[in-house]
Amino acid sequence: MLGYSLPAPVFLGKLSKETSHDLIAREETVEAFLSAIRSWGIESIEIRILPRGADDRAYRKLIETIWEMGFQLTVHGHVAGEFPGKTFAEVYPSLRFIFRHFHRYQPGLMMTLHAFEAKEGSREALHRHTVGLLREWAEMLQAESLPVRLALENNRHKASKADPGDSTEGVLRMVDEVGSPYVGICWDMGHSYANLINSRGLRLPPEEPLAGLPPPAFLSRVYHTHIHGLGLSGTHNALTAMNSLPLETYVHALKQVHYRGVYNLELTLDKFDDNRTLREHVAASVQRLKEAKA
Repeated sequence: MLGYSLPAPVFLGKLSKETSHDLIAREETVEAFLSAIRSWGIESIEIRILPRGADDRAYRKLIETIWEMGFQLTVHGHVAGEFPGKTFAEVYPSLRFIFRHFHRYQPGLMMTLHAFEAKEGSREALHRHTVGLLREWAEMLQAESLPVRLALENNRHKASKADPGDSTEGVLRMVDEVGSPYVGICWDMGHSYANLINSRGLRLPPEEPLAGLPPPAFLSRVYHTHIHGLGLSGTHNALTAMNSLPLETYVHALKQVHYRGVYNLELTLDKFDDNRTLREHVAASVQRLKEAKA
């Protein structure tokens, strides 16, 4: 199915950054935006992000609306925080409301996570910290027989950060070390392509897409996706420009390994070019993804 990441401020009633309602493509209401993307083919909504310590009462109304409109729900989570406990709901308390109700609307729950990162520190130590936490969480999920899967996301490489997940190789290494069916990979296609472009010394995507896919071992462990284009303003752009992402090649690679998860758009609307309206950019991105998946 096709998915769309809805920014966390929207769940908290904040619909804009600078321009009225720009987080929902300048629609009048969240419901109007959800109705539009539903009509275009989106069937899943991701919360981007739900921190461990968030007050879930602030999110409940919109989560209920999402389910009542016929969408399924995924969660972009976060590893930071100190919440001790013996159950997953105790170590991730902001998920309690979702845990109580999701079985009425969907068979399971997918949660994406980034590895631990820091401005300074040892990548290897952060790697070990991430593997240890994911093993602990996977053991909890298995012990509770929860239909929840965790997907470790590949990030962009940034010289200013120590991040063991800033490459597909780093993410695959951590997931392999965890060694649990409860933990797989979220392939962020835009991050993957950004790293490839940077490795060639380029600032922008070339007109002809660069060749290069993650290894088969990575692709076979993909549980979820984040999909966005690259442009003058960086990542999380619309897919309107064909050279913004080799989308069709990437989707074909997932089909070859029989991927059955969500193809999830992760867009930041204030990064879009002004050659189209926000709504037109979103609609065109959904349409391109739908055609690639067909």
